[in-house]
Parts: sequence; structure tokens; C-alpha cells
Amino acid sequence: NKMADELSDLVKNMETKVVQRTEKIAQQKKQIEADKNKTESILKSIGDGVFVVDTNFEITMFNKTSESITGFSAHEALGRKYYEIVQFFSDSDETKKNDSFIIEAIGTGKIQEMPPHTLLINKFGQKIPVADSASPIKDEHGKVIGCVVVFRDIAHEYEIDKAKTEFVSLASHQLRTPLSSINWYAEMLLAGDAGKVNANQKSYLKEIYYGNQRMIELVNSLLNVSRLEMGTFLVEPKQTDILKMADEVIKELTPRSLEKEIKIKNNYDKTLPEINVDPKLMRIIFQNLLSNSIKYTQPKGKIELKIGYDEKNLNIEVTDNGMGIPESQKANIFSKFFRADNVRQTDAEGTGLGLYLLKSIIDHSEGKISFTSTEGQGTTFFISIPLTGMKAKKGTKEINEVNRKIEKIA
Repeated sequence: NKMADELSDLVKNMETKVVQRTEKIAQQKKQIEADKNKTESILKSIGDGVFVVDTNFEITMFNKTSESITGFSAHEALGRKYYEIVQFFSDSDETKKNDSFIIEAIGTGKIQEMPPHTLLINKFGQKIPVADSASPIKDEHGKVIGCVVVFRDIAHEYEIDKAKTEFVSLASHQLRTPLSSINWYAEMLLAGDAGKVNANQKSYLKEIYYGNQRMIELVNSLLNVSRLEMGTFLVEPKQTDILKMADEVIKELTPRSLEKEIKIKNNYDKTLPEINVDPKLMRIIFQNLLSNSIKYTQPKGKIELKIGYDEKNLNIEVTDNGMGIPESQKANIFSKFFRADNVRQTDAEGTGLGLYLLKSIIDHSEGKISFTSTEGQGTTFFISIPLTGMKAKKGTKEINEVNRKIEKIA
């Protein structure tokens, strides 16, 4: 009958649609499988070490280069916690793990760079300098389901960089003796110890003296950088009155600020306790922050030094209404020898080493440094250092103060 025929047609139509849908799903599944195999083939054959972890930090993929660098096979690694297989440490302290970038990539859902000066200790105890990053993996809803960790052996780059650092250290050290001699004799001549000098001679001698002082500052900066990079610097923490030290540095830099009629305002939390820090390193932090602000702030400008603390950290802020940092160059501000374009166009002296040195010291102190800046309006640098203080470190060399107090010669 008619109803039976209609029902039969409906069933046939449904069966056809089911078959078509099943075939489509099978094709999609086949394509997904092919894409997956292609991606895995690429990851496995890539020249960098690549492994994938889930939110339980268990390894779900481990490529050939990872096997080669770590000494562990994929069979040994899969299903294990990554930190049981791939061990990242700081090259200056092999008790300090440098794997927080993996945890942060999963926790924040953002790409995280591996900390500088990271070593991978492989299955056989070999120490391999490595670099790169961790990138979160997200599902279709944006939920983080793991991360891809990429790392590469930079031993060759490391050796080249080490050789350059050693050369700079040697050359800088050899320069100190003749510069000290020039400084000594220039002071004697200016003081009239070798006989009276006329006005022209005195003017020329002043140029020699101040030029030599700038050279000494540059040499000290280069030596400091090489000692930090080679790990030969000494850290001797002592209970230190931070506020007193800050005032001493402001006083030292007063001649420079007065020349430009710049006012330095201090804003301190007087309840700040003494903190266990290396006095030389702490002084360098204040010197670099304040001297930079003076250098790059226009005459009659303003600088504020704010010091306080919270439950965990000593917090330092230095704010100025100076030149500011161009937006396009903010990412490079802590790079070695970098100077922003707006600074280069002025007659302000500088080496591009101050902020690099500053960040290196703070990193070694397990602190943090950041900044906000608007070009033409000014900059604020934020520094935090743990209230627990700096850790002692054995070394053969001290970090030198760079911004020496230069007495004006009449």
C-alpha cells in the first residue's frame, strides 16, 4: 500500500544518507590520520630536539634528535615525566633547575623562552648547553592540553661566545694598567706637580683626563660583562641597609644631576629591614638605574626613586620624565651593546652595556626586572629581589663599580 511504499522509500533514503555520512567520516578520519602522520614525521625528522608533554607533564612524543641529545630512546621516554628524562639546569648552579619555562607555557598558555645559560645533563652525565622554547598546545576550545618543547645543542655557539668573552676579558684587563698610568700622570700634571701649566695646556690635560675616565668606565663594563658571562664573579652577601646605600648613590651622582638641574626625589618605606645582599652588586644596580635616568633626562627634569617591599620581595622603582624608549625597540633594551635610535641621535655617552649588566646581575640574584616607557615622556624601571637575599657564590673576580665619582678639576 501507499504508506508502506513511503516508509520503504524513507528507510532507503536514510540508509543512503547513513552510508554517505559513514564514507565521509571515514575519509575525514583518513585525512586526519594522514595529517597526524605527516606532522609526526616532520617533528621526528626535524634537526632540533622536540618532545611533547601533556598537562600531567608526561611525554607523548619524542623525536630522533631528542634521542640523540639526551641519550634516551623514545621507548624509554614515552609515558614518563619529562623531568625524569630531560633535565635542564642553570650552568652557574647545577642544583637549580631551569625547566620553569615548560610549566609556565602550560600554565599561561603562552610561548615561553628557555632561560639563558641552560645546560641539559644527558643519560651519560654529559653537560650540553641548550636553548629554545616551549609552546602551548590548545584544543578547538582554546583549552591548553600540553606543550611542545623545542631545544637545540648550542655547544659550538657556546664555545665561540666563550672564546670572544675570554678575549674581551684579557684585552680589557691588559688595558687597565696603561689607563691607570695615564690617569695618575694626568692628575699630577693638572695639580702642577711637574711644573706650572698655562690655561691652554690645562684645557688639553682636562680633555685627556676626562677622556681617560670614560675609557676606564668602558673597560670596567667589559670586564664586568665577561666575568658574569664566564661565571667567575664573586658574590659575598652581607646584611645591608638598602635605604642608606640608595642615599649614598644619590649623593655620589649629585654633581651629575646638578649639572642638568635635575631633581631626584626619594620615596622610601622606612620599615624596610636590612637585607642579605652583596653590597657591590646592589650599589651597581642603583648606580646603573639612576645614572641612566640622569643621562637620558632633559635638563630640569625629574627622577623619583621608590623603594618598598611586600611579603616576598624588595621592590625598587626608578621613574623619570626623560627621552623614553621607542616602541619598536623595547624588546632589545636589555641586549648587549644596544642603544635606542633616539639616544644615538643625542650627544649622551654610553656603551649599551649598562642595562645588559643590570639584567644579568638581577637574573643571577633570582630577581626580576621590567619597565614601562613612552617615547618623549619617560620611563619607569621595576626591579624585585627576594627578601631572602642573594646567594653566596665562590669566584675569583669581583664586579667593579662602573659609574665612578669623577671630581671636577678646577
